[in-house]
Amino acid sequence: MVRPKQIVGVYLAAGSSRRMGTAKQSLELAAGICLGGLALLKALACAELAQVIVVVRQGDALHWLPEAAHNQLASGRCRLIVSPDAELGMAHSLRAGIQAAEESEADGVMVMLADQPFIDGSTLEELIAAFNVEVGCDFVASGDSGVPKPPVILGRGMWPAASALKGDTGARVLFHLPAFRGQIIEAASLTFMDVDTVERYKEAKDIYKHQIMLS
Repeated sequence: MVRPKQIVGVYLAAGSSRRMGTAKQSLELAAGICLGGLALLKALACAELAQVIVVVRQGDALHWLPEAAHNQLASGRCRLIVSPDAELGMAHSLRAGIQAAEESEADGVMVMLADQPFIDGSTLEELIAAFNVEVGCDFVASGDSGVPKPPVILGRGMWPAASALKGDTGARVLFHLPAFRGQIIEAASLTFMDVDTVERYKEAKDIYKHQIMLS
């Protein structure tokens, strides 16, 4: 029997929040529920992820980290990494996460963004299942009407190219290169809600409140 591929989560939470004007990871969607912790909880609840590497900025007080993350830090399943060049753009935080993942036996990394609070656990499981089934698959990305976006799984063969990116360039620029073969799996539009403005923050609070009322 072929073993499932080992996948490590790389959770990018080192953004500068320039458009928001404040560190958005600590913004509360409800009392005690911080924006930066919601997608992390989904990652930690995903049993198929061998480890979750959380990439943060230098000096982050980490007030936004949920209790579940603190518990898994102690066990080693959750790991904090400081990106020394976070101010240079997202690509540098991605590089820091990949470098940390290289210390493991992982076959791939699942890249997630801290400012996408409405990622669904079933989406993560679908991506992982597809990555396990497809032989020679370099990446599996979530699809927003055909456009690849995070969460995305990058196979080990893509890590050198992803680590060579600079500035705010994301791994999406690599998906169209003939050297790499992958798959795009459509996801719910709410998955891609990026809370990067005050208006988006207000909208996210309303959505979260509505979700709680329905649960």
